[in-house]
This record gives sequence, C-alpha cells and structure tokens, in this order.
Amino acid sequence: MDIFADWRDIFGVSTVVVWAALGAGIVFGWLGERSDYCARTAYDELLTAGKTATNRPNQVWQVAIAGLTALFGVKIATILGWIDVSDAPLNGVPIYGVGLFIGAILFGVGMGLSRGCISRLVVLTGRGNVRAMITLVFTALFAWASISGLLAVPRVYLGGLGEIPSAADLSGTLMFGWITLLGGAIAFAIKRGGPDRIVARTSMAAAIGLLVPACLFITSTLGADDFEPVAIESLRFTAPIADSLNYLVYSTAFTPKFGVGLIVGAILGAAASSALAGRSKIEGFNNAPHPLRYIAGAFLMGFGGVIASGCTVGWLLSGASVMNGGVLIAFIGFGVGNYLLRLPVICNALGGETAASGV
Repeated sequence: MDIFADWRDIFGVSTVVVWAALGAGIVFGWLGERSDYCARTAYDELLTAGKTATNRPNQVWQVAIAGLTALFGVKIATILGWIDVSDAPLNGVPIYGVGLFIGAILFGVGMGLSRGCISRLVVLTGRGNVRAMITLVFTALFAWASISGLLAVPRVYLGGLGEIPSAADLSGTLMFGWITLLGGAIAFAIKRGGPDRIVARTSMAAAIGLLVPACLFITSTLGADDFEPVAIESLRFTAPIADSLNYLVYSTAFTPKFGVGLIVGAILGAAASSALAGRSKIEGFNNAPHPLRYIAGAFLMGFGGVIASGCTVGWLLSGASVMNGGVLIAFIGFGVGNYLLRLPVICNALGGETAASGV
C-alpha cells in the first residue's frame, strides 16, 4: 500500500483516481464493444424466448455471469481487506420500494425508446454512432437537471415514496431471490442452447463483473487520503455522465471526478476496439426512428435513473454486489418498462415499432 501513498503524494489523489478510472473505463469500453454487453437486449431475449429459431441467449448469459462475478468479487475483496464498501453507493441505504420501482420503470421505457441503456450508448458512441452520442448528451442533461436542477423537486418526491421498514433484514431475502434469479438465467441460457462463443463471452462477462471491485478499489483504497478524501464509487453510469457534462461545461472551476475518467475511458476503449475490428462507422438518423423518440428516451433514462439511484449496470452489477436487495425491485422495474413498449397500444403509437436491438 505504500506505493499508492507515494503516487498520491507525487501526483495528487484526484489525478491518480481519475487516471485509474480512465483505465477501468477503457477496459469496460473494450469489453462492452467486443461482447455487445447490453442488459436491455437481455430482457428482449427473455421476451422472445422460443419465438425465433436463431435467438441465442448471449446477453442473458453475459448479464448473469457478470452479476455473479461482481457479487462474489466484491465479497472476496472485502474479506481480504482490499476494498472498503462501507460508504459505497447503494450500500446500507434505505430502500424506497415505490420510488425505486417507478424510477426503474421510467428508465426501462427510456432505454427501450433509445434502443440502449446508458452503458450501451457510451459504447456505441465510441463506435461512431451519432444517434447514441446525441441521446447520451440529452440523458446527461436530464440527469443533471434531476440531481440539482428543475427536475430535482419531483425527483426527490418520487424517489422517497414507499420506504420499506427493516430494509436491512429484507435485503437478505431479496438478495436470495436475486441470486436464485441469476442462477435461473444461466439455466435458461443453457436450455436455449447457450451463447455463441461461450468461452469468450463468459470470460468477457466475468471481466466486466470484476470491474465492480476494481472501481471500488480505485476509490476506496487507491484514493484513500485523510486530507483529500475521494467519494467511494463503483461501476455505474447515470451520475458519471452527469458529472462529465458538468465538467465539460465548468472544467475551469472543477476538478475532474472518477466518473469523468470512467466515461472518457469507456468511449476511448470502445473506439479502439471497434477501429481494430473494423466496426467503426459514423451513423446518423437516416433510416432510424424520429429523433424525438431518442430525446424522450433520454429524458426517461436521465430522470428515472436518478429517481432509482442507478441504471442497469448501477443496480444489476454494483448495487447487487453490496448486497442491496433493492436490485430485485430494480430488475423487475427495468423489465416492466422495457415490456410496456411491446403493448399494442404503445407500439402502434410509435408507428408499429417495438424496441429493436440496434440503436
């Protein structure tokens, strides 16, 4: 640990943390681009199970493997004393069941309209997808407004609905349900023939899961300092994109945070991966749904993500890793929101389009 203290003394705590976050982001961007990791697509695979002959459960498998790896990775790292999760996001916080469910539903509808959750939009931005980039900027704007702007008042009201008494005791039961659900997802994927490239996908999903304890290590251990404390962060994307927009606008007045390094790194990692694989391509709004659909999706993801205190990665990986049973409520909410777009009345209103997999 002395070497970390030396780094902090030479370069400063914030600089060390941001550069380490940049590295973690590059790894996520690379893995996300190579694996096409996407929780929204996993929901679609569950909804279309058995309806198509070629439907391979690639994302169901990857989300389940990443979730289990993150959970056990954080547990082991905590026991070994490598990380401190006492102040980690979503650790030991009250569970507001109604607010969490509402926020998750809004986020689920938003990621369906935008054809990708926030982490997926970050990766696609690195590939050169202009639609994803514009949606990401609007999502950051609405998330920022929900944290400290015009949307903060309704966000606080909705997010505080339905506090669950004895949340700590209930979390254990909910976590048992979550682990059982992940096991069921793996069994479902195996029954459906398993993913293609099973070794590669398992390895990449596990690596994504390990980024959760890695991010906690960066902020809780590498960033530990009595005089310049760093907020404990994990792998999540709602707050980081808001922080990144904030830094972009006020860079002369603020020191970059962990989230800025994470987002920039993820875009760079995805860009490098797609360029080497020949998948880089500038894509606009030609042959795509109306831009207002993406903006509406950005609003619902930004607003809903802040109400729910996290996106799909923030809850299904990071929130679950600190044993917050609210992950089960969030998972159901994300799924309900994504499913709503398949209802005939909503589908017809959107011009007959369901939420396709590509952005």
